[in-house]
Order: sequence, then structure tokens, then C-alpha cells
Amino acid sequence: MTIASLRYLPLGQIHVSFGDVHLTPGVANHRLALPVKVTGTWLDAKDPQSNTQALLTGIVWTEQPSLRWLAGLEPQVLTLRGYAAGEELMVSLFDDQLISLERDRGQDDIVLRLKLQATLLAPPDDVHPVTHEELQVRISRTRWQELLDQAGTEVGVLVRVTSPLNDSALTPPPAASDEDTASLAQAAARLRQARAELRDQQWEHCVATCRKVLENISRLVSLPSAKSVADTPAAQRTQDQRWAAIYWDIKNMAHAAHHDDSNTDGFSWSRADAEAILAATAGMLGRYTQR
Repeated sequence: MTIASLRYLPLGQIHVSFGDVHLTPGVANHRLALPVKVTGTWLDAKDPQSNTQALLTGIVWTEQPSLRWLAGLEPQVLTLRGYAAGEELMVSLFDDQLISLERDRGQDDIVLRLKLQATLLAPPDDVHPVTHEELQVRISRTRWQELLDQAGTEVGVLVRVTSPLNDSALTPPPAASDEDTASLAQAAARLRQARAELRDQQWEHCVATCRKVLENISRLVSLPSAKSVADTPAAQRTQDQRWAAIYWDIKNMAHAAHHDDSNTDGFSWSRADAEAILAATAGMLGRYTQR
């Protein structure tokens, strides 16, 4: 059992003992609950009137693969007694945070580092009201997998793509016009635009914007041409050609939303269509620019 001791000299200590965590699924945002038993050692366990209040705040870090900030604890006023009283500390986690934690842990347990701060709301005159404690909370990998199962289909798949704000690290070739500029920053901005259009239920616009992202990819990196891919039997294609075949197929599908002509008459776009193209485009951008 993990126990934190927050000391108030010469008054006494607040003991916080942690139980098994649980997860409450939400809509893209989930609540990780840390059940605790809290005791004020200077209070009379036999007197129900013997109590005081403390404000508990804190931040949560993840130790995998290195120490990184994760979230803040929801501030909570605790009523302290001389015996162990049950409370819950709450942490809000977004979909991408759950997925990142799962990815980064590998085959290990989840290891969280909590930095707690407790402030007595009515301290004695000779006691400093604020104290801190840092501790490690470990969630076993089997328990973590149970928590992810509880989240179930509420958690979406996240594709991580580098999203620079400028091209200072790149030396793209000169372009004939702004529209032809090879720009990773522009490609990432277009991808964010497509995601916003998906959120706004503009399915066709989302797919058309993905086409612009795909066009920028071909300016950023050298790809086997569509003709060379088509002229090579599928079983004889190199790995680069097989990736390029996927790229050209996605671009060909997105082309139908980018242009109005007789070949695209009758095309209609649904949420599922736009989500599939957006995910595939993000995958291509990540694959070709994060090597």
C-alpha cells in the first residue's frame, strides 16, 4: 500500500493511504480516480466533533519514458478526522493521454509521480499551514489493462504527427509559387484544418483539404511515380513502391472531393469516409516526414 505523510510540526501528520485506482469513461475525457484513506494524527479518533479541513491540490507526472507532466489533481477540500476517512482524488485524462500512457509503458506497469500540497484551512497559530509530499503511485499492468477495457469504445485512435509552426529546420527546394511550396508547417496546418472540418461535419471539405496535405507530401519527399508503381507487378514492388502505391491510391480517392468533373458525379461523402481519409492522410504525413 502506498502512503503519503504530510507533516505539520509540531502538530502532527496527515496520512494518505492509496487504494486501487479506477476509471470512469467519458466523452473523449475520462476520470482516473485514486481512492484514499485520510487521517489527521493529532485529532481524537473517538470524538466525532474532532475534525478540521484541508485543501489538497497537486500535479501528476508520468515517469515513462521520462519524467513528464501529465495533469493536475482536481482541488479538493478534505474533512480530516482522527480515524481513516475515505476520499477520492481525481485526475482528468483525454483520449490521447490514455493512448500515450499505454504506448509509453511498453510491457511495464504504469508509474505515476504525485506532488501533493495540503493547506490547513484553520491552522493553529504556531503551525505553518502548507506542506508538500512527493510519492510514486504504481498501477500494475493487469489493472491498467482492466481500466482500458472499462473505457472501451469511448477511446478513439490517435495518430501522432509532428506539427511544426515554421519550417526553420527544413531546406525545401524553391517553388514556382506559394501554392507549390514544399512546407511541412503548411502540411501540418492543412491537417489541422481538415480535422476542424471533420468536427464541423464538413465531410467533403475535409477530404478535399486532405488532398492538399497529400500534394505537399510529394513536394517534401521523393516518391516513386504513380506510373512506375502501376508498371511494376504488385508482387515485385519494393517496400518504397508499396508505400507509394498506398499514397497514390489515397490521393486518387481524395481527388474526387477536390475537383468537380464528370468522373466524380454521384460521389457523396459520409463521416466514415472523411474519418478514413483523414486517418490515412495523417498516417502518410507521419510516415514520410518522421523518419
